Amino acid sequence: MAETSGPFWLSTLVGLVFMLFISPFFPVGGPIVGGIIGGYLGSPGAVRGALGGLLGGLIVAAIFSVVAVVGGTAFLGPVGTLIGLGIAVLLFALALYFGILGAVGGAIGGALKAWMVSRRRVTG
Repeated sequence: MAETSGPFWLSTLVGLVFMLFISPFFPVGGPIVGGIIGGYLGSPGAVRGALGGLLGGLIVAAIFSVVAVVGGTAFLGPVGTLIGLGIAVLLFALALYFGILGAVGGAIGGALKAWMVSRRRVTG
């Protein structure tokens, strides 16, 4: 029988990378679709998928915050650091946004995977 579950952190990483590159262009769709991809590649089940999507969303928010602080400092010096820190605070507030949307997408992906696995067992 084929393997039905992928490594948790690998599936979370794949969803995270997708979120990281797509979210700047599609702010709502990026975290949801990244969560769906990560949830589907992981173990079957909505809860595991939601956890992977949540972690991916929180890590993406942290990465965006670090980029804002470092980029602000590099381009504008000390004033840029303050601006970057302000943006980082805003992005950490938006971590809920990325986390919740990632969790929703992960739950959808995990539930879809569970449904596919159960259907495969029934139909052979």
